[in-house]
Amino acid sequence: MINKDYILRLVEKFGRYLAIILQLRQYNRYEEALIYIDDLLLKTTGFTSRFINSLSEEMLLKTFSPLGTLNVEACLWTALLLKAEGEIYEDQQNTDESYYRYLKALHLMLAALLHEPVAADTDFYATASELLTRLADYELPVATQSLLFAYYEYSGQYAKAEDTLFEMLETGGADQNTIERGAAFYRRLLARSESDLAAGNFSREEAEEGLAQMKRKEQR
Repeated sequence: MINKDYILRLVEKFGRYLAIILQLRQYNRYEEALIYIDDLLLKTTGFTSRFINSLSEEMLLKTFSPLGTLNVEACLWTALLLKAEGEIYEDQQNTDESYYRYLKALHLMLAALLHEPVAADTDFYATASELLTRLADYELPVATQSLLFAYYEYSGQYAKAEDTLFEMLETGGADQNTIERGAAFYRRLLARSESDLAAGNFSREEAEEGLAQMKRKEQR
């Protein structure tokens, strides 16, 4: 887990920059806000907004892993700044541009939190939830669903993890890898206590039924 003091300093720095962006938005100074974000991205990641937005989510993660290890700080910076860009475009009723930025932001945020978890009381988890709310009307790509599935299990949201699993099976055509991940998920849940499952809005009976469903799918 990332050192909490380091994260708090990072959050404080993020907060100062995001406050400036918000103030520019409030005065409808959208172009100035976008230029400011572009400068911040270049300063913190070495890449411009245009370059970052030209890459797929998976290519972004590879770009932020130059030595094979994910640069979590770059992921978090980029996720927050892409979210800020998305809000600017949403202010301007440009939903296409806002969608793509929210999606990239969510993908990077989930990848960062799964790769190196931070303290649960930081704002990053709230940011992930807000991005999910903004994207609620859209079907997420399978790669993002895969991260979300892992994220929900990690954060103890077992019912949501199951919902995401079945979305993955529907979107991806029930491929063998997803079925195997599903079966492993239910086996892990069966090893948990009743109270833990209940906290995740789940039950042992549901886990047993889910595992049986995965086994039936494996046999097809």
